[in-house]
Amino acid sequence: MIAALVALATALRVAWVLAVPSRPVGDFALYLESAAHLLEHGAFDPAFIYMPGYVVVLAGVQALGGGVLAAKLLGAVVGGLGAWPIAGLGMRLFAWTERGPGPSAVRRGRDREPSSHESQLVDRRAGVIAGALYAVWPAGIAVASVTGTDMPAGVLLVTAVYQLVRWREERPWRAAILFGLVSGLAATVRAVAAPLAALSLVYWLASGTRPARAAALAAAGCAVAFLVLLPWGIRNQRRYGELFFTDSHGGHTALVGANPDTDGVYSRSLNLLFWKGTGFKLFDEPHRASDRAAYDLAAAWARFEPAYAAGLVVAKADRLLGSERPLLYWPVYRQGVLGGGRRAWFDAHRAPIEALVEAFWYALVALSVGGVVLAGARRRWPALALLLFPLALAALYATFFSEWRYHLAIVVFLFPFAGAALAEATEVRRPRALRPLVAAALAVALLFAGWPWLVAAGTRLRDRHRWAVTVCDVNQRSRLCAWKPAQPAPGRGLSPVHGVWDGLGLTLPAGESAVAAALD
Repeated sequence: MIAALVALATALRVAWVLAVPSRPVGDFALYLESAAHLLEHGAFDPAFIYMPGYVVVLAGVQALGGGVLAAKLLGAVVGGLGAWPIAGLGMRLFAWTERGPGPSAVRRGRDREPSSHESQLVDRRAGVIAGALYAVWPAGIAVASVTGTDMPAGVLLVTAVYQLVRWREERPWRAAILFGLVSGLAATVRAVAAPLAALSLVYWLASGTRPARAAALAAAGCAVAFLVLLPWGIRNQRRYGELFFTDSHGGHTALVGANPDTDGVYSRSLNLLFWKGTGFKLFDEPHRASDRAAYDLAAAWARFEPAYAAGLVVAKADRLLGSERPLLYWPVYRQGVLGGGRRAWFDAHRAPIEALVEAFWYALVALSVGGVVLAGARRRWPALALLLFPLALAALYATFFSEWRYHLAIVVFLFPFAGAALAEATEVRRPRALRPLVAAALAVALLFAGWPWLVAAGTRLRDRHRWAVTVCDVNQRSRLCAWKPAQPAPGRGLSPVHGVWDGLGLTLPAGESAVAAALD
């Protein structure tokens, strides 16, 4: 059955790639160009500041004579393979009921494989539904025609987690080693995966492993991930004179995410702002010094107005998780990505396409929340422990910088919970199953009511404490000036200061003519 789900997921993504020939732009074109440089010169471009894994794979595709289409087809196959770990997790994490010759009973004991035939069927149904939902995921299919790192990283991360679950009972050391191996590979694609390797400790403990053994198994996984990243660290030692295992642009992305002039969205004006204020240029040499300066500046901006920074975290979280409609931007609706009749067709059908994408997303969220509540009601601690992986990703992105496509590596972890909720819903004929289902429905209602309230609260917080950064001359030196009102706006009043594309904007009530400036 899992093979059939993988085949379905792969076929849908390959068909989309062939039918929608999106042109790589922005970062997606940069990966292809970096791969071509690596293949031609045997080394990364001097300006290369990203993780190497995806670019190395693209260079291999080009070495075999493949072009953009080959790279996209490889990505479609990788995306299709994601159905395997997702279905596997659903089949192994959510065996909630067990029937013998007597009445059915709710299992509340240790996490073990179901002993009865019917338990295995319930377990299998959760996995099949999870894999099928992933296979037909509209946004996941749409991004298959984009040569990006987000979907490969997500598939690798969920595969790493599946290795923990798959081998935990039979071969725990194999589980730890395979988890570390695949986690390390995920980190070579996106650096944000590197710190997640330590989260396996929580899973081992939730599975009933003794603390000392759990620590040893988690340490083994981290060590293997470290070994996978070690060649990259050695390269960095030779290139920059220091040993590190991540990329060299984390500070730059944090700075973009903290920019008050744009509410944490990238703008070219930030390049000039950063250069004039620090003497460094974004993404230019010297990479390490520039990256540290960007980190320091991002931290200073967060400290300057903490209330605004808190509201900005909410905005970035909403950008990350609030919708899947924007995922259509890169493969379909960005200027220059598609042309001719195909673009005209998508434009003519944009409303129903976006409605389909959004409806699937909201249904997936509702089912996933239901699955989480049901896991709690059934005391499935190992399943709940795995929630730390998507939650940690969401927290990192919301704190530093988020784009809509970053959401892909988070969403892949939701499908097993959604599959479990649907599988359990088919068992409502048992009276005692109704109670957790009602609790799940209440949790879903609370989320859908609470999320807009949270987003609106974050907007009000930003509006009241809004401030701006400009370049100004102080004692014949260019430096960054941070501007905010002398006093916060009363009540729900709006700050008169706001950022504009070139720095500072003022909206003063009648009779007021000045604000106080604070120099950063």
